[in-house]
Amino acid sequence: MTATAKKVYDGLTEHVSSGDERDRIRRSLYRTDASAIGSVIPAWRDRWTDAELAQYQTDGYLAMDGLLTPEQVETAKAALTDIAWRRVWNEKVGIQEEPYFRTGGTDDRLDDPELRIRKLWMFCQADERLGSLAAGARLMPLLDQLIGAGHRMVQDMALLKPPFVGAEKPWHQDTAYFDYTPLGGVIGVWIALDEATVENGCMQVIPGSHLAGPAQHYHVRDCQLDDRKVAVDQAVVVPLKPGGALFFSGLIHHGTPPNTSGDRRRALQFHYAAANCTNMTIQEHGELFDDGGAYAGCRDWDLAAGMSRAKIEI
Repeated sequence: MTATAKKVYDGLTEHVSSGDERDRIRRSLYRTDASAIGSVIPAWRDRWTDAELAQYQTDGYLAMDGLLTPEQVETAKAALTDIAWRRVWNEKVGIQEEPYFRTGGTDDRLDDPELRIRKLWMFCQADERLGSLAAGARLMPLLDQLIGAGHRMVQDMALLKPPFVGAEKPWHQDTAYFDYTPLGGVIGVWIALDEATVENGCMQVIPGSHLAGPAQHYHVRDCQLDDRKVAVDQAVVVPLKPGGALFFSGLIHHGTPPNTSGDRRRALQFHYAAANCTNMTIQEHGELFDDGGAYAGCRDWDLAAGMSRAKIEI
């Protein structure tokens, strides 16, 4: 008899929601109007004020339009198109098709193959244009103020939530995926390449949630926080113009709803670790993300023998 290999979660969204589930998710788990807009600095500057640095410590995020120039936005979009069509490529670049299409779904409104892609990653070494943006002169001084000089990029990806069928990224903490400690030394920078709106799935965050430390994560629609423990009433939406950026703690609770609009929503996302960050073992990560002795984090692809994954029913 042939044994069936068990699929181990590798950090990629697989769940495809029905239309009813997508509507329920948007209504019950996310803010769907402009009544709770997060603060966004309207134009780029090379330094945060003392008040803004204090806000980052309190709220866990800052946002600023204009981090990338219009020319840089167009360069980034052209680079991602070249990667999507494999005109620029190396063996480390990752590409994920939107789960709706990967499971056989069709949509006559989306005739561009590039609109079938959900995520690209590890492309900075393959494409100098994107690598330059990740280390850009307009970005580095702002990171220095937030996590200190000597930081290094530890992740690069593009999140390309397609029109109409783009899946939700459920509420989560990014430190549930990373093995860097101290957890507060990890920061994400999410950069809009299209206008990011409430309708097409801009980022939503829960200010101050990073102060509670690591939270338990489970595999439901993705590796996520328990829906019942998400403080949706405290969430704010962070709409951004093309080139605008959200800087957020790796511990803040954040997510993006399904894109049911006709507009694509492309974004770059880079993560950086402070100079004093070091790597944890999976056992050490499990001590932080624990549920009664079972692992309640997102690093299931490197679980050690004898570790079990926490499960819940929602």
